[in-house]
Amino acid sequence: MTTLDDPRRAAPPPDPTPHAAHTPASHDAPIPAPCATDNTDQVPHTAHSPFDADETAPGRPSMPSTAWQPLGGGEWRSGTAYSDAPPPSQPAPTAPPVPMWHRAVPNRPPRPPLVWLVGVHGGAGVSSLAASLSWAGDAGQRWPARIGLAGDLDSPLVVLVGRSHLRGVNALHRALLAHQARATPAGSQVVGVVTVSDSARPLPIPVAQRREEMEGLAVALGARTWRLGWLEQWRALEPYEMAEWDPAAGGSPVDDGDPTRTPPQPVRLLAEQILTAARIAGARITERAQHGAESASP
Repeated sequence: MTTLDDPRRAAPPPDPTPHAAHTPASHDAPIPAPCATDNTDQVPHTAHSPFDADETAPGRPSMPSTAWQPLGGGEWRSGTAYSDAPPPSQPAPTAPPVPMWHRAVPNRPPRPPLVWLVGVHGGAGVSSLAASLSWAGDAGQRWPARIGLAGDLDSPLVVLVGRSHLRGVNALHRALLAHQARATPAGSQVVGVVTVSDSARPLPIPVAQRREEMEGLAVALGARTWRLGWLEQWRALEPYEMAEWDPAAGGSPVDDGDPTRTPPQPVRLLAEQILTAARIAGARITERAQHGAESASP
């Protein structure tokens, strides 16, 4: 407990040698040696970007030499990899490496995905979402780690997906902490986080509060947050039966009631927002890559 000083407290007794403090020092007195100090605390701290290359860090492959820029239809071109997320303001806590693919993500669609959907636990809903988005890839429960331009390499853009129950929200929070601690593949950029409702009923208050905390961390790391409500139509469908949404494809009001012909409206709205955020993130990565290349050129 902190005790405040009382100004009415009696003054301390006088110094028995009041003139000793004013006695001038002799010029012949030896100069005391300076105390030894530890200079390690005087070294300026340099904040590290979450995507800085560090081959010695566990779970961090070397920094890729290429980045991605979205072109028409979700295609990409190369450049130097840069992160759009701001570096943490203080050293991030250590975290174990996330599960990742140490080769190209299997079951790839014919066209390289613009963004990868990563489930943070089983049953997160990644398969259903990936089946509904023509430009998104299903990475399962592992992060893409081979990021680059060649045909067997992957986009750096990631969207994390989890259910809205406590297990799912906590798993999303742990994944974000791992990304903050640089325990995710080098060059990865979390575009956003999707929480998929696990029930048509409202969330319990503790779970809703936990979700708010998780989403606050996501925003602090430069990511977007989305909530996908309960979809009764999806309960009776396999992922391969679900309609695929393409930004160039048109629709008709007749198809709105048939999830095998067009995705439900909440899914279409979510798809448009993810696509916009992914394109913006890719454009910023390429802009920084071009700026870095111009600065490095003689």
